[in-house]
Amino acid sequence: MITQVRSWTHDDSIPNLIGRKKVDWSIFEYGSTIPNDFKVYFSQANGGEEIIKGSGKQVTLIYGDQHYSASLRNVDQSSAGRETLQLRFHSTEIKGLMVSVFKSSYKYITERKPKDPGNKKQVNVPDELAEYIEFYSTDSPFTYEMKLISVDDIEMPNIWWVNQGSNLNKEHEEGILRAPLVGKGGRSLYHWDTMDEVKKGDIILHYANGSLRYISKVTEDSINTKMPSSMSNSMLNEQGRLIRTEYFPIEPNIPLISFSKEILNLNIYQGPIHSGGGVKQGYLFRFSIRGLNIIQSHSPNVAWPEFTRFEIDDYEDWDEVEPIQTIIEDGEVAAVLSKIKVYIQQQGFYYPPHLIENFYLSLKTKPFVILAGVSGTGKTRLIKLFAEAMGANLDNGQYTQIPVRPDWSDPSDLIGYSDLTGKFRPGPLAKVLLKATQYPGKPYFICLDEMNLARVEHYFSDMLSILETQEWQDDRIVTAPIIYEESLVQDEDRVVYGNLSIPENLYLIGTVNMDETTHPFSKKVLDRANTIEFNDIYLPQFPEEEPQARLSPEPAPNQFLRSDYLRLVDAYNADTKALITKTTEALVRINNILEEIHAHVGFRTRDAVCFYLLYSQRYKLLSEEEALDRQLLQKILPRIQGSSASIRRALLKLMRECVGSSFVIKDYLENGDLLLEERKLNELINQAKYPQSVKKIASMLRRLEEDGFTSYWLS
Repeated sequence: MITQVRSWTHDDSIPNLIGRKKVDWSIFEYGSTIPNDFKVYFSQANGGEEIIKGSGKQVTLIYGDQHYSASLRNVDQSSAGRETLQLRFHSTEIKGLMVSVFKSSYKYITERKPKDPGNKKQVNVPDELAEYIEFYSTDSPFTYEMKLISVDDIEMPNIWWVNQGSNLNKEHEEGILRAPLVGKGGRSLYHWDTMDEVKKGDIILHYANGSLRYISKVTEDSINTKMPSSMSNSMLNEQGRLIRTEYFPIEPNIPLISFSKEILNLNIYQGPIHSGGGVKQGYLFRFSIRGLNIIQSHSPNVAWPEFTRFEIDDYEDWDEVEPIQTIIEDGEVAAVLSKIKVYIQQQGFYYPPHLIENFYLSLKTKPFVILAGVSGTGKTRLIKLFAEAMGANLDNGQYTQIPVRPDWSDPSDLIGYSDLTGKFRPGPLAKVLLKATQYPGKPYFICLDEMNLARVEHYFSDMLSILETQEWQDDRIVTAPIIYEESLVQDEDRVVYGNLSIPENLYLIGTVNMDETTHPFSKKVLDRANTIEFNDIYLPQFPEEEPQARLSPEPAPNQFLRSDYLRLVDAYNADTKALITKTTEALVRINNILEEIHAHVGFRTRDAVCFYLLYSQRYKLLSEEEALDRQLLQKILPRIQGSSASIRRALLKLMRECVGSSFVIKDYLENGDLLLEERKLNELINQAKYPQSVKKIASMLRRLEEDGFTSYWLS
C-alpha cells in the first residue's frame, strides 16, 4: 500500500521506510512539516512512542558515517484548531549538506522564490526535476538513516521579457533578438548586458505596443557578433549581441493592464514592470516562471506552446506545508538566550548578569540600540558575538561593522549619493538594506562603531525618521522608502535601489564612547533607542580551565528578534492590561518629576517601556522590578543633564521614587556629602526597588556636587 500526502510518500513494500519527502524550500530552511497521516510511521520508528502536544524529542539523522542533530516537535497550534508534527534541523552542517546534494532543487527554487516576504506561495519543483530525501528506521528509537536522491547537472530554463516596439517585425522575421555592446557614450546598460546570460532553451516573452504578442524558445546561446543587415543603418555600434530564437504568436494578444499589478507584487529582481504598473524603459529584463504562470492564468484562450507549461502548486493552506520558519515559541526564548550566553563565554568574553537578556529585550522592543561606555569593555564585540551565536553568516553580510567618520555631515555618507554622471554610489548602509531585503527570514546586524564621532542627528536623521514610519502590512513590518525611485537618474539604479526601505529583519546597534572627542545625543535620538551602559568591569575574569563541550551556533529566524508590537494597541488586551496600566502609572509619577526640568517623555517612550516589560514577562526573563529598573536607566536618565538646582531636585525626587519613602530628600539637600559615603549608598541600593537606577542617580548627583554640572554620560 502506498500513502501519499502532499510532498510525502510512504510505501509499505519498502522495508524500514518511514517516508519519502520531495525536496522543497523547507528542507533548506528548517526541515519539514509532517502530514498527520505520517505520524503513525514515525511512532512505529520510535518504538511506539508518540510526542505529546507542545513538546519535542531530540533526533539523530545518519547519512553515510555522519550524525546530525535534529528534533521532532509536536507544535501546539490550538489557535488554528490543530497540532503539527515537525522535523527540525538544528545545525548549519545538515542544512549545508542539503544544499550541496540538492543543488538542482536549491537553484530552481531560489531563482523563482518570490522576493516579496508577504508572498507565501511556494515554488514547486516539477516532477521531472524532483529530488527526494528518504528516512528509514533503525534499531534505536529517534535515530533515522537518510537517503538523499538527487538529480545532477540539470539546467532549468530562465524566463526573460523583451521590449521590442517598432523593432518587433524585423526581429521576428529574422528570428533573433539583438542589442549593442555599448551605446553612444561608450557606456553599457544592464538591460543589454542581460543578453550575455541567455542560454539555449530559455523562454522569452515579447512585448510591444501595450501587449504581449509572441513567446519564443531560444535555439542558440547568446553570441557577440556583427549585427545583421537589418541594423546596418543604426546609429549603434556594428558589433553587438545576438540571440536566435523561435517565435510563437500569442493569440489573442494579452494587454499589459490585465496582469501588471500581480507581476509587480512578485518583486522580480531587475524585472520589467515599474512601480506605476507600466513597462520600464529598456530592452531585455529578467522574468520568472511564477510570472509566466500568472500571465497564463489571465489568458485561458491562448494556445500556449507545450514548452511554456510549468506545474506550480498554489497550496491553499500554506501553514500546512511550511509554517513560520523555525518557530521559536515563547517558552523556548530563555533557553535560546542561555545557549547564546554559553557560546559567548566559550569565545572568552564575559558580560554582567542579565546583560544578554537586556540586549535581546532592547532589540525586540525597537531595532535600534546604543551601547555606551569606556573603550575596551566589549561593546563592538558583543554585537558580533551575538550575531554569530544566532547563526548569522558573517561572510554573507548578516553582520556588518561600519566605522563612523568624524567628517560625516549628512545621510549620503551612510546611504549613498549620485555622482556627476548620475550613477548612484551606494553607501555601506544601502548595501546591507538591499541584502536584508533579499533574505527576509534572516536577521541582519549593523554595528555603527563609535557612532557619535560625528553628529548623529546629521548623518542618521533620515534613518531615525524612516524608523518612525513602521507599520503593519498584512503580517509584515514595512516603512516608507529611504531611497525614492524618482531620486535616481539611471534606470539600472532605479531597478536595484528604487524605493528601498528598512526591512523588518535589520537591526542597528551603535557603540559610543563619551569623551571630549565625541558629540552628545539629542532627545530625538534618545527617544528612539535603548541606551545600555558598559561601565562595570571585572578584570580578574578568566576562561575556564576545563571548558565545556564546544557549542555550535544554532541559526535563529528573524521571528526571534522581530517586534510583535508597533503601537500600544497591538499589545493591549485583557491579559496585558494590568501590567501596561501599572507601568504607565509609574511613568506618570516620573513624568511629573521630569516636567520641572522639561525632560518629560511622550507616548513613544511610554510604548517602548511597556513593550520591554511585556516581552520580559512573556518570556520570563527578568522580574517586573528589574525590567522597569533597566528601562529607567536606559530610557529616562539619559535625558537628564544640567547644572541648576532644579536638576538636583529632580534627581533627588527620582531617587526617592527608586528607593521608596524611606529616602528623605531634605537630609540630602542639607548634606550632599551623604551620597559620597559608600556605606550609606550601599544601604540605599540594598533597600531600593530599582537598585541600578539608584546607583546611577547617585553618581550623577556626586558629579553635580563636585563639578557643578551633571549628565548621564559624564558620571
